[in-house]
Amino acid sequence: MRLTWPRFWVDHSKGFNYYLTWQERRNLVLSSVERSGFGWWIVLVAGIGFLTDAYDIFSINTVVPMLSIIYWEGKFPTRYQLGMNTATLIGSMIGQVVFGMLADRYGRRKMYGLELIVTITASLGLATAATGVHGSMSIIALLIFWRLVMGVGIGADYPLSAVITAEFAPTRYRARMLAAVFICQPLGQLIAVLMAFAVTAGFKSYIIPAAGAKDCSVQATDLAGMQCARTVDRMWRLVAGLGAVPAAIAIVFRLTIPESVYYMLDIQNDSNEAMYAKGYFGSSEDPNSPTIDNGDSFQTDKHEIAPIQRLGKSGSGSGYIGKLQRDSSVHQPQPVLGHEHHFSHNSIEEYTIQTGGGAVEALEDPHQAQASRADFMKYMFEEGNWTDLFATSGAWMLLDFTFYLLGVNSSSFVPTMFGEKSGPNQPPYGKLMSGERHIMEATSVGALTGSCIAIFVMHHYSQKKIQMGGFMVLGGLFIIVGALYVTLPSTNAHVAIVILYGVCQLFFNLGPNTTTFIIPAEAFPTRYRCTCYGISAACGKLGSVLGQVVVIKVTRHKSLGVTLITFVIVMLVGALLTRYLTPETCDINGKGRKLEDLAKGKRFRKQEERRERDRAASRRKRS
Repeated sequence: MRLTWPRFWVDHSKGFNYYLTWQERRNLVLSSVERSGFGWWIVLVAGIGFLTDAYDIFSINTVVPMLSIIYWEGKFPTRYQLGMNTATLIGSMIGQVVFGMLADRYGRRKMYGLELIVTITASLGLATAATGVHGSMSIIALLIFWRLVMGVGIGADYPLSAVITAEFAPTRYRARMLAAVFICQPLGQLIAVLMAFAVTAGFKSYIIPAAGAKDCSVQATDLAGMQCARTVDRMWRLVAGLGAVPAAIAIVFRLTIPESVYYMLDIQNDSNEAMYAKGYFGSSEDPNSPTIDNGDSFQTDKHEIAPIQRLGKSGSGSGYIGKLQRDSSVHQPQPVLGHEHHFSHNSIEEYTIQTGGGAVEALEDPHQAQASRADFMKYMFEEGNWTDLFATSGAWMLLDFTFYLLGVNSSSFVPTMFGEKSGPNQPPYGKLMSGERHIMEATSVGALTGSCIAIFVMHHYSQKKIQMGGFMVLGGLFIIVGALYVTLPSTNAHVAIVILYGVCQLFFNLGPNTTTFIIPAEAFPTRYRCTCYGISAACGKLGSVLGQVVVIKVTRHKSLGVTLITFVIVMLVGALLTRYLTPETCDINGKGRKLEDLAKGKRFRKQEERRERDRAASRRKRS
């Protein structure tokens, strides 16, 4: 597919045909979006920031061993690691909720890019944290502070990137585009490990002389030990600071991005700017796109647009829109609908078009309900949509409770899976290289493979079914891996554990880790989409915080195998929650529903499902 450079300007020299109602113009914009191809540029702009988030989150697995060598002689205090991990996750919760609400209130564009500024600042602050003169400052306190700030930027990116991608995507590509954005998480995780691996190999000659961690710490007095400590100190700062590089690249695009199409249509009521925003990423029309079956088919010639099919019932006569005849009146230059030329809210039904003896029938007010406390309570509780928010939040919490325990803390127990024992007498170079290689082999490969498969699978199956199946498969894998880990001292089954651990990472990303990212971006109306997404994601990070508390106990009592077996209960609850409460954003054939239909809530969704089943039953009877 041809990839074109995005437009950084807006050409106001052309506009919609004057003889169109607001509803017709809205339908034209959405029809144009539906005819678009796969949005590579929006995936790139959203994905590169998400890659930065993953890099910053998971680089802690490579930074902690380096810090432990320099300051704690190879043994990093568990309370400090807990503080750094939970600070990042708590910051993420704050960023997800606050930026989600602000994005619904002030617009996606005004928030997009600000989160990267926060992340860049935190990355540079983290990389320059120091102890001061004779310990005048606490380096661990500074690390925890900057990880908290970094978490705010990371968390803010979740609702913004997911929702903006969904609101620019055509329905048939929406799930795959969101999955393509999410693949940047395992990619960022892999890059973090590769960067640490490259840095360690590059400074090999300065680290090799140290015989043990004690000989490469700040307490070292010999020349080789001091040189080793200085080198490892530079290494972790380099790994941490490089997280700002992809963010700096992405910020150029994010600060110039237009407002999303659905936000301009549903919240700002600006159909003219929405049409231009749709073409910002240079996504050409897909020649294989299906006919848009929303009651309106349109033919477009750049921005000179005219309807070619009637609105409403088929027929002729008064009350219907016939095909516009290109007579002398239509050939005259048409006024442009800029900001100052938009139809007012009260004038939409006031004008008529004489076509074929009929006049345009007055349309009901097409504008969407606007956000307010009363409307939010009505949507959630009177209409019963609170179950959707509860399901997306609960599923994400259950997933992250297990995922982040096995992901963010992989440096704590991955070496044990390979049969290695770390200690103060282990050579620093061997400790770092083996740890980084093992993390890459056990987690990154499986996670990246699962995300690649997910992009393909999302086109054929509904996200709800994929999520439920993923929870069930993970439950079975946890039983096997846990049992092997419990019997490890007697069976020495290191290879089997490593392989199955990698398979777990694969099904995390092939299943609920990807779908919990996708479903909240589709299931809610435009006016609350970012807010509900932020709440769902924040609940996920709450589950991660609880998982961090558990992993400290697990490390202390050496009971990871038993913990993995008990995770089966968590996966079972996740599968049941998905089965009975998680919103189904696809039809009965696994094809995605349009956002404007999903925005109508659970009742409409259930009605559509019943109609689809009835039509399918009728077809089976006729055949």
